[in-house]
Amino acid sequence: VGIVNANPDSFSDGGAHAGTDRAVRHGLRLADQGADVVEVGGESLRFAPPSPPELEIARVVPVIERLASELTVPVAIDTYKPEVARAAIAAGAAILNDPTGLREPEMARLAADAGVGVVAGHFFGPPKVRPTSFPDVDVPAVVATWARERVAWAGERGIPPERLVIDPGVGLGKSPPQDLDLLRRLDEVVAAGRPVLVPISNKKVLGAITGAPATRRLSGTAAALAWCRSRGATLFRVHNVRFLRGALEVAEALASGRPRRWHDVEK
Repeated sequence: VGIVNANPDSFSDGGAHAGTDRAVRHGLRLADQGADVVEVGGESLRFAPPSPPELEIARVVPVIERLASELTVPVAIDTYKPEVARAAIAAGAAILNDPTGLREPEMARLAADAGVGVVAGHFFGPPKVRPTSFPDVDVPAVVATWARERVAWAGERGIPPERLVIDPGVGLGKSPPQDLDLLRRLDEVVAAGRPVLVPISNKKVLGAITGAPATRRLSGTAAALAWCRSRGATLFRVHNVRFLRGALEVAEALASGRPRRWHDVEK
């Protein structure tokens, strides 16, 4: 899943792709580099006041309209706001990625009525609010239980399991040690029975481990993706598609004993 940040304050790219034309060009480039989904977001989860829905809509809708008309891969919207989700789906988004796991009741109704795919993320606490403390719980066990319950909960609201993907919510209301434990025991979340998407690209836990700033966490991201693939994750939300797709292809080949295909190379 290739990330297009249409907002000017992304923690990872600093707004390098903000603005409709730049965001569309980046989305097309990500698809050309091998992204199977192009995801558009209009608000960072930085600890700052939320953007008004109208502003977020203005950022993402023109981008989604153009990408949906030009790409052969699906376009996703990353938002926790029903107003934004509704506008994005109308503009052509085929997947709704809600980092708060459909916490707003209207989100489930929108997804069910539109028949879109859903990524439900696990989030301790409210978005955009800096935690003053972290829950003293066994995070992997809590997330695994939540995932099983969320699948049943979504089904009761008209979202069948085959349209639901689980995001364990790395960095969302969790401390770096909790994120590390969650990634180490990711197979417990995978055991819930739905595909797991890992949003580890350039995340804070990697900086906490390596000391690298967000713009220099590519090697840490690659290592984390290879590990998560070995634990059963099958979807990966990333900023650098070309590099990380290659890392995942090698990780998959090592896990299965064969690559998806052999390439003819001289050396």
